[in-house]
Amino acid sequence: MTEDSRVEGPSRAGGADDARAALDALSGISRRRDEVLDRRRLGWILLFDAIVPTVAFASWILSEGLRDASVSMRSIPTLAMLVIVILWDQLSRGLRERYRARSALRGVARTVQNVLSGVGAGILLLAMVFTLSRGEAPVALVVIGSVILISGGIWAACTMMRDARGAPRKPPADHALMNVAGRIATFFFGLGLGSIAVVGPWSAARGGFEVLAVIPAVLALLIAGVGRFVNAVPELGAMWRPPQWIAFGLSVAITCAVPVFGAARPTEGVLLGVVAGGTVLVLFGAAALWPEGADA
Repeated sequence: MTEDSRVEGPSRAGGADDARAALDALSGISRRRDEVLDRRRLGWILLFDAIVPTVAFASWILSEGLRDASVSMRSIPTLAMLVIVILWDQLSRGLRERYRARSALRGVARTVQNVLSGVGAGILLLAMVFTLSRGEAPVALVVIGSVILISGGIWAACTMMRDARGAPRKPPADHALMNVAGRIATFFFGLGLGSIAVVGPWSAARGGFEVLAVIPAVLALLIAGVGRFVNAVPELGAMWRPPQWIAFGLSVAITCAVPVFGAARPTEGVLLGVVAGGTVLVLFGAAALWPEGADA
């Protein structure tokens, strides 16, 4: 028996043991990761991942369908809607990093969510094409696409809540300190969102104000671009506490509702835009100055 044949058996046994130990270690890492996941809060994040883009798309489609045919300003409101979606995507990325979950769903649950989200988004995109080509909002498509897209978020949230059933509630993950830079960034974030709130009603107004809508649109794009370049928006997502998130939620509701009212009542579009933009700015001004306190 040669020396190679004498060591072959033990070597193979050692390799199998090493592989088994590596698999056990990976299983332990996966189990510990699941233990630290705050599935309840991640469920809410996944739900709003579906709600915010759906509301933004539906707002744009309905406002375009109600818009006076004589007003040809279409590209600016489209960009404003996309900025809302991009800003939320960056904020939610910061939230996920805070709660240590890049991909909270796995397996069949993730597949179902992806299918629902893809089908819903596809229907809303089809509704956008019909709106741009015909000038009328296909309300049935908007409703169906919105329901399917939000259903994906509800499915994801319910899955996370079900997996967390029986587990003790976890305290909120530590957030980054709301320092001076964070407060300044929060205010400018509100300035950008307030500018978007002005764009919709002004772009539907008559008397030359649709041209002036370019100014707040450029300001919003500039703020969003700088925030994306310096990676400030995800940091805000990891830094914000309930006062800032409440300001954001109310501001998004205002920003998505006011274009529809502005398109329906173009003679009051200028006033609606000023009131909406000013309200958003006040909300974020208060949020930026809000003192540190307990999280939720």
